[in-house]
Amino acid sequence: MRKTTWAVLMLTIFVGLTLLRDSDSVEADWKFQGPITLTEKTYEKVDAQAAILLDSQTGEIMYEQNADTPYPVASMSKMMTEYMLLEAIKEERVDWDDQIVVSENAAATGGSRVHLVAGEAYPIKDLYEAMAIGSANNAAVAIGEYLAGSTSAFAEQMNLKAAELNLRSSSFVNATGLDTGYGQNEMTTRDVGMLAYHLLNDFPDVVKWTGELSNTNNLKLDGENADWSIAGLDGLKTGYTNAAGYYFTATAKRGDKRLISVVMGAEGDATRFTETKKLMERGFDNG
Repeated sequence: MRKTTWAVLMLTIFVGLTLLRDSDSVEADWKFQGPITLTEKTYEKVDAQAAILLDSQTGEIMYEQNADTPYPVASMSKMMTEYMLLEAIKEERVDWDDQIVVSENAAATGGSRVHLVAGEAYPIKDLYEAMAIGSANNAAVAIGEYLAGSTSAFAEQMNLKAAELNLRSSSFVNATGLDTGYGQNEMTTRDVGMLAYHLLNDFPDVVKWTGELSNTNNLKLDGENADWSIAGLDGLKTGYTNAAGYYFTATAKRGDKRLISVVMGAEGDATRFTETKKLMERGFDNG
């Protein structure tokens, strides 16, 4: 009886040791295989303070970097002025053939500008093109005053429209984005991207005008600036402030896919374009 019990005990120990050795082997084999390699595609950091990339059809955010910090947005503010004018045209509150009599205030606005004479009347369409393509500050002020009656009243309307479009971290004090004694316009990169999203989806013909930026910003398809080339580029808006640097909101389309990118706070004029190109290329390649 004792011999039987002893034999059973030894057999149990032997089986247990065998199982333990086998499990050690499995563990050793798993370790030998090494870590799992992730195959998902990622974006390296953009050489700017903030950036975002999104799909213009779905609004899906494909990349973001410091996207919720407000910055002065300078001339990119004019996208809101564009939106509000195009909305007024669509709702038939104003017409492309309307003549705007330019005020002293608008005519005297500095920075990027076109030749406007106070007291003279200009077609809204001409002023819009001067603002959208040439980034003319005096044309933007004239449009804002025509729509709302004054610069301050138009700024109030801009803020109401921002709330309506769910741009939660945007604040406007004028139609241009110029830094003034009473403040300057501020937006996050996320808000700029969503403003561009609404602009393109609500008024898709906007690219007929903003596409001219491929020439005015040296984003050529060939020639000495080929390194900045972005295939399918349709604008949208540049900006610059001494405090925050160089900005560019862009949109490009390839096939059925259109992307929107925003680069804010780049250190150089060329950098905003080269970083935009990187974002766009990765977006189309990873799509």
